[in-house]
Amino acid sequence: MPLGPAYIAAILEKNGHEVQILDLLVAKYSKEKITRKIAEYQPDIVGLTSVTMNYPIASEIIKHCKSVNEDIITVIGGPHVTFCPVETLNEAPWIDIVVRREGEQTMLDIVGGKKLEDIDGIAFRSDGIKLTGERRLIQDLDGLPLPARHLFPLSRYHALDVHASVIAGRGCPFNCIFCVGSKMGGRRARYRNPKLVVDDIEQALACGFKEVNFEDDLLTLNHRHVYAICDEIIARGLKFNWSVFSRVDTVNLELLRRMKEAGCTWMLYGVESGNQQILDTAKKKITLEKIREGVRLGKEAGINVLASFIIGLPGETKETLKETDQFAQELGASYGFNVLSPFPGTEVREKAEEYGIEILTNDWSKYDANRAVTRTEGAGPKEITQILRQYNKRLQFLFSEIEKADKSDLIGAMKPREDSTLAGALLQGDVIENLGMMELKGDPVESLASRVAEIVPYPPHKVSANIKRWVEEGLLKYDLKGQHLVWRWS
Repeated sequence: MPLGPAYIAAILEKNGHEVQILDLLVAKYSKEKITRKIAEYQPDIVGLTSVTMNYPIASEIIKHCKSVNEDIITVIGGPHVTFCPVETLNEAPWIDIVVRREGEQTMLDIVGGKKLEDIDGIAFRSDGIKLTGERRLIQDLDGLPLPARHLFPLSRYHALDVHASVIAGRGCPFNCIFCVGSKMGGRRARYRNPKLVVDDIEQALACGFKEVNFEDDLLTLNHRHVYAICDEIIARGLKFNWSVFSRVDTVNLELLRRMKEAGCTWMLYGVESGNQQILDTAKKKITLEKIREGVRLGKEAGINVLASFIIGLPGETKETLKETDQFAQELGASYGFNVLSPFPGTEVREKAEEYGIEILTNDWSKYDANRAVTRTEGAGPKEITQILRQYNKRLQFLFSEIEKADKSDLIGAMKPREDSTLAGALLQGDVIENLGMMELKGDPVESLASRVAEIVPYPPHKVSANIKRWVEEGLLKYDLKGQHLVWRWS
């Protein structure tokens, strides 16, 4: 569930504005659905947030909103448009306002009717394109209301078995050349009161979420803050699993053990490369030995570690790709490969020539970190794809071994992924919504399960088990109309 819109909706509601969220992440996207929502709700303002990869579809959604009602004020925010506001307004005349960096106070000013030229942190058209002054980052994060999770279709997220997102602070003091984190959130970290952080967690748990992910760029930077959060979780007797993003040079065994005691089960390290020179060029400021130590400490504390790599960084060659691949396999941790995407605002994009990077396309839909959109002098799409294929073959072999293994714990570990895939198929296809009225015959739940099993390519017994569970959990409900049932997500 995206935190950005949840925070903006919350501050607007707190200040007396009516807000609705049309969530197209957990439903089938269609222009007809947007048209119906606009006709029903008749909004004065439509706002979207996007990252680089989904900017094209976000722009198309706004274009459609304008075509339905040209009087709607259209606003877009997020890291992509923050760093190319002029280009965005030039290429998309259907976008009225670009919000740069943090959006809560800026959107409150826009919705409140403040003159655009007096609103810091935006770009808009006025005898050309006008950029207002930089908006000061929000210093008192405790002044923000808790995110408006109640405006989202919670049952759909629970069917997908996803975690709730929480932030304990904003900002990152590091300046890795492939990231815009410090530019978006500031180089100086800002923290929420630990008690308020745990209030937020309790709200998420009360909404039905079973796991939490801290989306801070770097939660483990301030140890005293992390200890205070862990102490508050333990003091309140909260039992839930949580995960976190971290750096190998910001942890020690004592901290990790406290995190484990408070429920931390997974941590992701941004490792990036198995070649020291590439790490230095990327301004990562860590060493290969420090990476090994960080993984060892996580495992010793009983926390699962995921090492995240970026292939295709400046200086990449066939040899360094092999080094990274070998290093990843030898770490003794779970790991994943991402492909360099030089997003707007990153130093690697702004100084591509200086770093020896050739940018092959500006088709933003291809900036998904799963395919090569750049090349170095020593490695291009061919070499990157080869490493990815080797990685995927290892994954396929691992999954086949797990499926063959007579170990209930391993098979059980795969079950949530399988259930989530089924839920995703139902949600993205609007399967439940499209069933229409079903004649009441026998058990309603069995009738629904049989009908769904005819539509989706999943074993009937698995469909039936999930449908029953979702009904028992109150995620799926039906309305009785005469002798017919109409099923819906609650």
